[in-house]
Amino acid sequence: MNESEKTLLKPGRARIWVAGLLAVTVLAWLVLGVGSALASPVWWLVAAVPIVVFIALPFSLYWLSEGRTGPSWVAFVFAIVLAGSAFAVPAEWHMRAVGDPVTATVGDASCHYNARTGRCLYSYTLSGPDGTTLPGKLQETGEYPPGSSLEVITDPLGVFAPRLAVDLETTWVFEVAALVAFAGFAGATVVAAVLGERRRRGHPAATAGKPTTGKPTGGSATNGTGAGGRRTGVKRRPSGAKRRR
Repeated sequence: MNESEKTLLKPGRARIWVAGLLAVTVLAWLVLGVGSALASPVWWLVAAVPIVVFIALPFSLYWLSEGRTGPSWVAFVFAIVLAGSAFAVPAEWHMRAVGDPVTATVGDASCHYNARTGRCLYSYTLSGPDGTTLPGKLQETGEYPPGSSLEVITDPLGVFAPRLAVDLETTWVFEVAALVAFAGFAGATVVAAVLGERRRRGHPAATAGKPTTGKPTGGSATNGTGAGGRRTGVKRRPSGAKRRR
């Protein structure tokens, strides 16, 4: 096997790579979702790691598919959609599973002005029916006057900030997008593995019988012989014959 004909992976390891890539994808999706939901400076640094992972993972299919770039670009599109869904779906699942519905009263509010969009992202302090301040702040672009009532879902663990109850009713769109994106990413990974494995396993048969060096197999050009040892040059005189005058 020539140096240029070596495969990038050993045959039989495609399944291990597929399982590992999908496991890393799910883990990165969850970490990104939790980090973005907490919205603290430290957790945003943590969430930056899976963003880099989502960009790098699709291009690892180049090695899995033995040099093909098509599966990588298809997986890259689905990875971007999957990363976008992580900003909404994991936290919504948590709040829907263990969250407590509360009728909250709007208190103080602060505005974080976005010069690019020309809008404010408001951070509201909420109080419960008994007057106690709820943990975390509700962040919304909508403007609610102080004293107004909002139906929110609170986290009994105090990890996530309150969320509007109506927002949890519309998360199915992001859930469908996440499932479709993950299925597309997984499909591109499997296709890359199958294509690469075919090339790896078919490689020895494709190179069988080929010469291992670039040297000719026939006779040498210096002795006037060609393939099979036949003479192709000018006939020589017998050693004992006299030259005619």
